[in-house]
Amino acid sequence: MFSNMRPDRVLILLVIFCLAATAQEDFVLRSDAAQATINVAVLPFDGAEKVPEFKELASPDAVVRADLDFSGRTKIVQPPSNTWDSAFFAQKNVAAVVTGIVKPGASTGEVEIRFQLLDALSRDKLAEKTYTGKKKDLRRLSHRFSDDAIFQLFGERGIASTRIAYVRGKDGRKEIWTMDYDGFGSLPWTKNGNLNLSPVWDRDGALVWSSYLGGNGAHLLRQVIGQKPTRFLPNTPGMQISAAASPIDGEIAVAVSLDGQTEIFRSQPNGKPVRLTFSPALEVSPSWSPNGYEIAFTSDRTGAPQVYAMDREGSNLRRITWVGGYNDQAAWSPMGDRIAFARQAGDFQILTISPDGSDEKWLGVGEQPKWSPDGRHIVFIRRSGQRSDLWVCSADGSSPRQLTFHGDATQPAWSR
Repeated sequence: MFSNMRPDRVLILLVIFCLAATAQEDFVLRSDAAQATINVAVLPFDGAEKVPEFKELASPDAVVRADLDFSGRTKIVQPPSNTWDSAFFAQKNVAAVVTGIVKPGASTGEVEIRFQLLDALSRDKLAEKTYTGKKKDLRRLSHRFSDDAIFQLFGERGIASTRIAYVRGKDGRKEIWTMDYDGFGSLPWTKNGNLNLSPVWDRDGALVWSSYLGGNGAHLLRQVIGQKPTRFLPNTPGMQISAAASPIDGEIAVAVSLDGQTEIFRSQPNGKPVRLTFSPALEVSPSWSPNGYEIAFTSDRTGAPQVYAMDREGSNLRRITWVGGYNDQAAWSPMGDRIAFARQAGDFQILTISPDGSDEKWLGVGEQPKWSPDGRHIVFIRRSGQRSDLWVCSADGSSPRQLTFHGDATQPAWSR
């Protein structure tokens, strides 16, 4: 099979097949090979033009093409004819091709989509999945295969099926909304007509947020989709704001306002809260490290907000940011090697920094940064006058792209 291939192509395909054989669901490749990109073509799906459901929607090939391009793992290279072109694939070093077939499902209103990931030279199947769904499911099904393709090619989970929670609304009424990672499929999560703030996804896929529902100040609610929300810390006094979920065991770190002070606590849903900070300063915005051992947070104990970090027991306190008079909204990267934060310097700016306080990098204008689960992207808000919308960029600040356009979006949180 490999006798007439270029050496670099052989290497790419050997990586592909080795990963296909050994990859596990939660395995993330940590090698130079994982940082490489490969060329991929995505061809129109047979039969898509005959399915009425796609007249008002993007076709599955368009969704997959956008997903793979956004991933940063593949470079989309399309043949001029938009059909299978072996000579073109060889010339452009295309390693894999996505194609498929669309047809009506067995039940009325359903569509069946068969996705295929093929070797561009031999046409051998690297992956094949068939999904069935209704019109509202079609983008989601395409996202699922995009993630399957990334996993097959690189041995790591894709992010096309992830969602972003955020806050919408103004003045005294703010609701939690969710949407696909690419800005499509927006849906309200809460509809209680009250103040709902600071959503965060826990490790089980539930949303935790701070709500003023009930009129007794802010308290944490947790909700699994399809179920009713429940109080997270029902016996904890004080205002509960800016929560963060540990990626290891689901424990929540939260800022609690008590007796005029705001301190960081941590707790399991029905456990006894453990107080971590003891300072007359304002301590807010906790963020867990990916190993669950450390928590970054904001404190004004030196007179102005700065980013600090501590162990999960509250020990080994250290200051992370030293430049600028206002640094806030720390977000620890999934890899653990960077912390994103916002600095006020006229407008708010997004930066990242090493956890030891070195190697500060500026990304661009914005605030409230949160990482994608693969650590390759950051979602944030950007303000223009009285308007605020969600944007996303690569981890180095490149390729900024606007996700929302209604002017009242804040406080994003990316699902795991």
